[in-house]
Formats: sequence, C-alpha cells, structure tokens
Amino acid sequence: MERAEAVKAAEATLHEAGFKVSQRCTSRPSCFDFAARKEDITVFLKVSPDIRDIGPNDAWGLKTISECLSCSLLFISDINDEKPLRDDTVYSRYGIYTITTKTFEDIVRGSLPLIEATPGGYYVRIDGNKLRERRHELGLSIGKIAEMAGISRSSLYSYEREITRASVSAAYRLEQILGVPLVKTINIFKPDPPKTETRRLFNNFMKARNRLLHSVIKKLSQFNLKVSIVNRAPFDFAAFCPETRLKIIGGLFKRQDKRSKMRIEEIISLSSIIDAKPFLLSDRRIAISHNISFIDHNEITKTSSLEELTSLL
Repeated sequence: MERAEAVKAAEATLHEAGFKVSQRCTSRPSCFDFAARKEDITVFLKVSPDIRDIGPNDAWGLKTISECLSCSLLFISDINDEKPLRDDTVYSRYGIYTITTKTFEDIVRGSLPLIEATPGGYYVRIDGNKLRERRHELGLSIGKIAEMAGISRSSLYSYEREITRASVSAAYRLEQILGVPLVKTINIFKPDPPKTETRRLFNNFMKARNRLLHSVIKKLSQFNLKVSIVNRAPFDFAAFCPETRLKIIGGLFKRQDKRSKMRIEEIISLSSIIDAKPFLLSDRRIAISHNISFIDHNEITKTSSLEELTSLL
C-alpha cells in the first residue's frame, strides 16, 4: 500500500468510527499527518507503510506536542524492512505505540490488542489483582502456582505486582491453571502522564533563533503558560495553562511564505480538533476562508495578563 493510500485509509477508518478528523497536514514537513478526536480521546497520527521511514525527529516532535497538550500519539505501519509486522500486536518506535493498519481498524471498532512486541520477544500485561484474588480463592501459594506454571517465584511475584510483563506462553499457562482470563488489553489511546521537563523547555526557548518567536514565547511564559517549540508541524509552538486549561497552537507568518494560506487552514483545523485557540502572528492579514484574528507583535508585547492575551485570540 502506498503512503497516500494508507493515510486515506486511516482517515476513513476514523470517520467510520465517529471520530472528528483534522485537515491533512501537508503545508510543510510534519511529524504527524493529522489529528483526530472522539469524546475524551485526542490523538496525533503518523502513517507510513514502512516503519523505518519514521525517524527520531518525528517522534521527538510528537512527544513535544504530547507533553504540552496531553494527547495520544500513534504510528501506523505495516512492514519493517520488507518484513510484515504482526496484526493484533503493539510495537514501539522511539517510545511511541506503532500498529498495523488492520490492528488500527480493529482498535477503533472496539477490539483492543493484548500483545506487545519487544526486542526480546512478545509479551502481555497480567492483571495482578485478578491473579492474586484467584490464587487466594483456590488456596494456592505463589510457590505452588509458579511450580505448576514452570516459572520462578520471583517472576510470579512481579506479575502480581505488575512490575514486569509476562511472556505469551507463561500467561497462557497461568490462565489454564487458574481458569480465568488474566491478560490486560492495551489502550493505545491512553496518553502518558504529562511530564515537567523544565530543562528541555528552557533549551527550546533558548534555541528559538527567530527573534519574534523568542519574544512571543517569553511573553507567554510570563503568564505561566507551559510553552513548547515544535519544529515539524504546521504550527511553530504549543502552549497550555494548567490553571485555566487554555490551549494555544501558534504560527508566525512572513510575507515570502508561499504556503501561508495552507498552513493557516491546517492550524485552524487542528485547533478545532484539540480544542485550542489558534494564535496567528503576522504583519499583514492573509486572505483565508475563516474569520480569524491576526495578531500584531506590538499587541502581544503590550499585554499584561493572560486575560488580555486571551481577548486577542
């Protein structure tokens, strides 16, 4: 399947499942193809037939967005160096969940996968509470069940406390012995807890070579907004205010930017998906189909509170 066809198939799958899908992001190189939302699920997706074509910069850009906006991330690929990836299995590419097209279709229709692929093999997550409760019901010790299942006591102890994952074969034997399902499904749409990476955010701030972008981020930071620079997306930065839950995605536009109109359309489309305010900074108004405000740099520098800033958006 060609990349354009794969992206189109992923969009169609989400639409059929009731997701609201953003405009595809093609105005400039991007770490994701589009974003989608359904109820409390918001996800940024990158689709590539071969997983090797997804690089570390894509992952870094997506993680930067997720840490700021608390959204889920997903790569969709079907092969790895001409070797097919297994369906109903969750892989990881630079720490981001990666699944096949078929697995993705099954997931959005409600069938969550159980198996995770790692360099060491295929593993599952055991429900430790269920394992412990069933063991107590049957009056069996950790040592006895470990002996019956052919695993070590320490392994079974770690399964009960959900410290480590179990091999597929070990999980199968335990379910046979205890007579209950123990394997937990993998919710790929559950985002990791937001992380506070002050040093990374500071470094991003210092790397803002564009003086205008530098001054904007400095102003937003003064209002206690968590700001991240994103270098592979239609927008240039994302910001979030923990107190008010305000989200912002912003872009800076120059006269010579021939794709300004396309970028703006993409930012507005994305902002509607992730429930964010679009922040468009330009020295001129660019004709687009939306009635949206363009903010002058001087207006930003004069604001003295978050309320003033919000009124401009």
